[in-house]
Amino acid sequence: MSRRNNKIRRLEVQNILKLANTLQATFVVNADLNYDTLISPEITINSTANFQVRVIITQDSYNSNCNSFIFVKLYKIDKDDELKYNMNLSSIYLNIDNKTFPCDDGTWHLVTELKTLHFTFDISVVMNILQGSSFATLYDEVDLMDFELRGEDGAVRVHRAVLAAYSPVLRRMLNGSWRETAEGHVDVPGTSKKTLQHLKNYMYLHTLPDTDLEPIMVLATYYMMHELEQMCVDRLVSALDAENVCQLLQFTAKHRLTRLLLAVLESVQNGVIKVIDIRKHCMHSKLP
Repeated sequence: MSRRNNKIRRLEVQNILKLANTLQATFVVNADLNYDTLISPEITINSTANFQVRVIITQDSYNSNCNSFIFVKLYKIDKDDELKYNMNLSSIYLNIDNKTFPCDDGTWHLVTELKTLHFTFDISVVMNILQGSSFATLYDEVDLMDFELRGEDGAVRVHRAVLAAYSPVLRRMLNGSWRETAEGHVDVPGTSKKTLQHLKNYMYLHTLPDTDLEPIMVLATYYMMHELEQMCVDRLVSALDAENVCQLLQFTAKHRLTRLLLAVLESVQNGVIKVIDIRKHCMHSKLP
């Protein structure tokens, strides 16, 4: 148990039971601060990945309303591990039954919100190994690539079959009598070759960069690649703070990214990002 400003802040883990790729544990939260972030110790599953729980506490000092946001993440111990993982999470107390989280990238994922500062909840986790991308072996098969995605400063070569598998928009185009189909390329206005390469890496290798996710999400939304769109939303929202929230809102409005817009607004509404902190940053940024 640790103390700060003479107030209790702790996230205890009890009753840990690990068997192969499964984990069961009880988490005890006691907080008396208006705002705090509590993180559990790392719990290793199957000597392969670490699991953690984070609880963000917010409380309105005027009306005493409180919120506790529970997040989870799973990340590989060995960064060179080429396998992909996700987890199925269940909790009797949180009323969650076998919910799947794409936790291979180490992103914090919001599980639920509670209206209390003192509570105990159970968590059961099953870590799954995902089958690798069936297109990974084609990544370097240049001779078999029969289509190009052309950006403002260059193009990347891909396979038509891969595009059709990931995007219903591109699948309709490739199956129709479009000019792009006959010419073997499609122009992607306002997009750099770097962004197109990131898109290709996702389709073939199921990887994403740590930064520059915004233009990737624009493409994911336009081409109706919903899994990629959600992955971008999760990463962008997990990195949200008072300094970048306004810029991200402007970006979502400009490109009509409804899913990201709602996720950002929900974070602000729920107090994960406080309006007063946003106001302070905006006022400070205007100073010479």
